[in-house]
Amino acid sequence: MHLKRDWKTSKIFKGSIAGKPITLNLKYATHSGWNDKVYSVQGYYYYDTFKQKIPLAGFYNGDLLLYNFGAIHSQLSKQLVAEELFCYTLPCPLYEPFKELFKISQSNKNYQNGTLQVNGKKYAVSIKDSSLDLTPRDEWLLLPNGKKYNLRNLIDEFGGNVVIASYEDSRENRVLLQFERDSNFDKQGFCGASPPDKGFRLLTFDKNWKFKAVSSYVLSGCREDAVFMGEKKTKHIGIKAYYVAQHEVLNLLVVNLRNSSIIFKKLVSPYDPYAEPFKGLNVN
Repeated sequence: MHLKRDWKTSKIFKGSIAGKPITLNLKYATHSGWNDKVYSVQGYYYYDTFKQKIPLAGFYNGDLLLYNFGAIHSQLSKQLVAEELFCYTLPCPLYEPFKELFKISQSNKNYQNGTLQVNGKKYAVSIKDSSLDLTPRDEWLLLPNGKKYNLRNLIDEFGGNVVIASYEDSRENRVLLQFERDSNFDKQGFCGASPPDKGFRLLTFDKNWKFKAVSSYVLSGCREDAVFMGEKKTKHIGIKAYYVAQHEVLNLLVVNLRNSSIIFKKLVSPYDPYAEPFKGLNVN
């Protein structure tokens, strides 16, 4: 059992401008602070026939907005990369004067279309890729029988998972994951300044390691309205228990590392986690 993390920060695209083949080379520059998938980018493109690199700087927010500023590109690109990005709630800022401007939109197809604006004229752009995101967080779960699953497809795109236990029997196999990752997946002020999201996930498979289901249990998380209240002492090695307040309910989360199982039990409702200091409960 092994988890291989493959988080990327750059990407090379192949495509065309007005039917002429191009190569687009982009890398992640700075994070917006507003959303985990809103960031600035830098790079270049060239026509495959000439190989002359034309510098670019811009934004990714699901789509791509890329500038070339001509003779003042070095100066303006530094300003752009340092910009506080509001592209999650508002359109990405427009900079002028620019020499060239790419606008490429994400679709659910295996190619993405857009335009290149030069001297007031627009030319059709096509990118041969299913995703414009430069920062996919692939986490490959390598199983004993040689099968592998990308947790980005099974769970979500944010990553941060670690394998902490596994269990096999004649009926099903289970893999227990612990996760921790940045909380700023939403507008800053709602989740941007919050502590990291933490919790556990239980992946279940049939006896031949065919994926069946995933269950998630949050210890703390702004988006899930989960507040970690403290750990409960247990008498058993390999069994951990945690108090978690979520949606005005106090819960007990029991994690069994010995057989890769999780029990989630409601204790008190309604419950206000901020009303008074938590002193624990006598719960068997």
